Amino acid sequence: MLISELSRSLIEIAWYFGSKGLNENCCEDLSMSEFIALDKISSTVDCPIQEIGQTLGFTKSGSTRIVNRLEKKGYVRKLISTEDARICCVVITEKGEEIIKKSDIGYIEKFDQLLEKMPEKFHQETKVVLKAIAKAIKK
Repeated sequence: MLISELSRSLIEIAWYFGSKGLNENCCEDLSMSEFIALDKISSTVDCPIQEIGQTLGFTKSGSTRIVNRLEKKGYVRKLISTEDARICCVVITEKGEEIIKKSDIGYIEKFDQLLEKMPEKFHQETKVVLKAIAKAIKK
């Protein structure tokens, strides 16, 4: 056995909830990086491009490329910061909000389908553990 059971489990979960596992219907025409950036933008008022880069672990130029693609697709708009004209901020458009909401519904439905295959006594605990793992990743 070259891959441990834990590693294989993590890979299967990532695949199951990644864009491929959702039959490429998760995020329509968005890559996973673009989707994560759009999610960050949707939850941050006047989101600076640099903050998007930090979320993705990308350089400023890498995050600028992501934002440019999102803008070209109509999901975001770039604005000059009202506090500092040197800072470019990004805001989500109505089209961007729609894809975030649609994707959220898809993820929740997929997760609920998965929970149905598990004993009910693990449902709440699974949700708590997944949120804790995601929080630990961000630290």
